[in-house]
Amino acid sequence: MNPPSRFRALVINPNTSSEMSAAIRRTAEAVFTAPWSCRVLNAPGGPESLESWRDYALAAVASLPLLKLPPPPSGVVLACFGDPGLHALKELAEVPVVGIAEAAMSQALLLGGRFGILAGMARAVSLMDALVQGYGLGSRYAGTEPLGIRVLDLEVDRARTLRVLGKAAGRLAQRGADVLLLGCAGLTSFREELASETGAAVLDPVEAGCRMLRALVESGAATSRAGLYARPAPQNMHRLKTLFGPELRRALTTGWPTARSTRGRPPRPRPRRAPRGPAGSSGGSAAR
Repeated sequence: MNPPSRFRALVINPNTSSEMSAAIRRTAEAVFTAPWSCRVLNAPGGPESLESWRDYALAAVASLPLLKLPPPPSGVVLACFGDPGLHALKELAEVPVVGIAEAAMSQALLLGGRFGILAGMARAVSLMDALVQGYGLGSRYAGTEPLGIRVLDLEVDRARTLRVLGKAAGRLAQRGADVLLLGCAGLTSFREELASETGAAVLDPVEAGCRMLRALVESGAATSRAGLYARPAPQNMHRLKTLFGPELRRALTTGWPTARSTRGRPPRPRPRRAPRGPAGSSGGSAAR
């Protein structure tokens, strides 16, 4: 029988894709070895992939209840490169919280002069620009190159994705990037192949986030409550049942314009797999 873990990591995948969670889990389990254990959980509801401000806003709210699930974690990783809802998680959590984008960008500063981001669709470029500017790192940012592949399709044809990654990495190198960030948790399994092909420093943000959290927790570091992440004031919450009722569900699923590139349709349906446990937790507890 394995001894109980001294530290517990909660890794939040704020979308609802179990396939992406499986890829995140493989990376997280390789980092959170004894005396750690980890579990990877999806948001309980919301978008299957996060590719717009709308998706980010929904994921930010949907992820909050995961902080309250027992057992209490020693630290939290937010495993989406957009870091959606990261500030609220840091504000509320009793333990350190690390976003994989902020972790990867922080690490990139130590490895080269300027970093570039490899992202899924062209829509992601402006999202990444805003994220980098928000972190105050514009002077170290070479830009974002889109792959033209939707997030949930990155693993469908690995050879094609790797070819497109290589070409986009070349364009970033021409723009002055000497460190490459895989700008989606769904790219976590491509780091070694891309690094071998390009010879550049390539960072997997999922791994960077997990290693950063482990270092923070083991060093005894804690989130500052003196400024940006001071505790929120008590707030009266009114009509929450109305807010999260049928009207909101209808508003989220019908009646809104969508990008012409998707012809107004959601991503292609994926076959449903038989459930293996509680939602978002199949194989999610991994004591090492």
